[in-house]
Amino acid sequence: MLVLGCAWNCHAQSWTYIQDSLATFCTSGSSCNLTTGNILPTTAGTVWVVLVQDISSNGFKISSVSGGGGTWTVCSTCTITGQGRTLSVAYNLSGAGGTSSITVNLTGNSPNLGVNFMEVLPPSGSTASFDAAGTNVSSGCSGTCPGVGLTITGTDVIIQNMHANNASTWNSWSAPYTTLPLGEGLLLNATSGAAPTVVVDSTGVVENAIAFKSTAGSFSPPPQPMSVVSYTNSPQTGCNPTCSVAIPSTGSGHLLYIEAANINNSFLSSVSGGGTWVVPTGANSCRISMVLAGNDALSCAYALSSTAGATSVNVTMTGNSQTFFAVWEITSIGGPFSLDAQGSATNGASPNPSGVALALAGSNDVIFQSIFVPGGSSSVSLYPMPRISGQATQFYNNQAANAALLNTTNGAAPLWIDQQNQATIVSGLAFKTGTGTAVAPPTGLAAVVN
Repeated sequence: MLVLGCAWNCHAQSWTYIQDSLATFCTSGSSCNLTTGNILPTTAGTVWVVLVQDISSNGFKISSVSGGGGTWTVCSTCTITGQGRTLSVAYNLSGAGGTSSITVNLTGNSPNLGVNFMEVLPPSGSTASFDAAGTNVSSGCSGTCPGVGLTITGTDVIIQNMHANNASTWNSWSAPYTTLPLGEGLLLNATSGAAPTVVVDSTGVVENAIAFKSTAGSFSPPPQPMSVVSYTNSPQTGCNPTCSVAIPSTGSGHLLYIEAANINNSFLSSVSGGGTWVVPTGANSCRISMVLAGNDALSCAYALSSTAGATSVNVTMTGNSQTFFAVWEITSIGGPFSLDAQGSATNGASPNPSGVALALAGSNDVIFQSIFVPGGSSSVSLYPMPRISGQATQFYNNQAANAALLNTTNGAAPLWIDQQNQATIVSGLAFKTGTGTAVAPPTGLAAVVN
């Protein structure tokens, strides 16, 4: 099981994930620019990390980084060459909020360069500093490979960066690491620097890792009662109008959530299998279509208490469609699940469209955010999940994306990236646990019994 960290207003001190950029590729040059459409505007007080991969076999690495103020430092112990690749890292501990343009300079002219930008926030009231870094080349490993072990001196954030291979699943990095959209491993509130493992899709890895501590020192991480049991990204499925989505065998009493997307203006009508399903259909629910242009459609359904042993979900759409699905199973030790809040919206053209802000009544929630980006690419702030078979957060390639945040008390709207700068539709649903009163469902909310 994988536990995803809390965001912003946690019950205890915590590092917070802010963003992982879209994959940015530069060709034939000694520099590469990250700008609007690649990264989101930065947050004040955060740690910035630039991860560079030169695959030219020439060994080029970062010479300097500029943009955003503050001081950029090239991590000398992060550079590693192996399997025809060179990895290097630079970081900034004092950059300005609102930055959306960064330039990475190399030691030579690379014909093919990949750059990732990551941002994390130290615990409230603290400042960050470098703690440790290391590298690893394992040319012969296959299936499961070792990560990088570090000796850390506080409750840190650790970033594991791997190339010459790909993280093959949404949970490739071993718990308690999160597998980020671009394949990095992230550990918030690390109390140990023991090397994780990573499941890869070929042979051999080239890796580096970097850890940051804070003036909060060593502290007890906040409790994480919720965790992900399974995540399924279904390939395009013909629903005419019924279809079936295969999922891992379900447990008992868990939250099941399904998100659907297509370009046929077709919505989830009913769902069965694994529990009693609710299909929201009213205004300001997760059912929304692109009213400005096209037939792009998002819809969702959920079962608050799963039955054990289900291996498929049966779906009926409102019309014939080729539909993509994302299916989550979430467990919690905090009591039964109930709906806390939901909403949807249409954004005008923007490279950084907003997700849905939700007013949470629960003391610990899981929130699902979705977006339809026509012909575009998506990354999202605050929500570190999931990586989907090389497609980042997209469960419908270059169209729709879905992300989840567990163990949170803050329903602030995330920001998505839309490289195409087009109008988008977004939705968000939050579920709480315990015996608190659930919010009343909106008009049109239909319960579908298994």
